[in-house]
Order: sequence, then C-alpha cells, then structure tokens
Amino acid sequence: MMYKNLVLFILLPFVALGDESCDRKEMEDTICSLCTQRIGSSGSQQTAFFAYMSKNVPINSVSKYKAFVYDRIETNAGNAYNSATGKFTAPGDGMYVFHTSTPAHDKSHCTIEIVKNGVVKDIGWADAMDHSDRALSSTMTILSLKKGDVVQVRAGITYGGNTLESNQYVRMSFSGFKLA
Repeated sequence: MMYKNLVLFILLPFVALGDESCDRKEMEDTICSLCTQRIGSSGSQQTAFFAYMSKNVPINSVSKYKAFVYDRIETNAGNAYNSATGKFTAPGDGMYVFHTSTPAHDKSHCTIEIVKNGVVKDIGWADAMDHSDRALSSTMTILSLKKGDVVQVRAGITYGGNTLESNQYVRMSFSGFKLA
C-alpha cells in the first residue's frame, strides 16, 4: 500500500499539469494492476527459494534415490522449501522453474534426478569420474504444479568416487520460483 501511495504521489503532478495520456482512474487501475502482478494474482507473496549445501557431500553418504537436503537457505520467499527434508511443496497451482547445480570433484560422479511427487522429471550427471578436476551438472526444469505437489532432488542410479563439492569454490544448490 505504501508503494501505491508513493507512486501516486510521484505520478499525480503530471496528471494535474495536463501531461497525461489517461485519466486519474485509469492510472490508479494500472498501478493497482501492477501491484497485484508483483504480489501474485492469488494475493499471496511471491514464491522463490535458493538453498545450497553448507559443506561437501561425501559420496559414501549418497545412496540410490536418497534425497539431497540443501541445508543452507539464502532465499525462501513464501516458505515453500523445507531445509529439514529438502522438499519444495507448491503453495498454489502454476508453472514453476527449478534449477540445480551439482559439482563433482576428483574422480567422482553422481546422477541427479529432479522428481515431482516421486516421478523423475529431469536428470543431470556431474561426471568427473575419469579425471582429477571438477565437473558440474546444471539443470533447469519447468513444471506445472498443483497446490501440494512436492519437488525434490535426489541421487540417481549411478554415483561413485569421493566428493560432491560445495565450498568456497563452487556450490551444490537447488533453487526455484513460480512464474507469474
């Protein structure tokens, strides 16, 4: 509401001076429409999150289909990401975009699955299996979700080596947001 008043305060002098291309009512409707788009048509806050691993993930702690729990939250607008479980629960129907970044280090590798309600929707493979260096897998997945649908990241069918890396050089992360 404060922004609406500020915008009206800034824009109304132009209307009073005759530099307008629309009347006051039309301008107010436009501003209210923009505020609604910013907040979301359902009236709720935006949904967006960014979480990452606070430390390296030893491969010996990974198992087939084990969910990754990204424990460090930088952003969690709408509180839809749970750092205790690693699950994102859709707060409403809509189109959502998810991104993962998974670095493997020194002869390590792991397939990464993005799953919706337990069904694989996308796969990446961080593959430094045959060399001593870093390899990064990155995915971007667009999903149509219904309220209550759950999206998470888990290890796939193949993994090995020593480390999935998350430190001062590179981060293992999971993020997402709802499209307008």
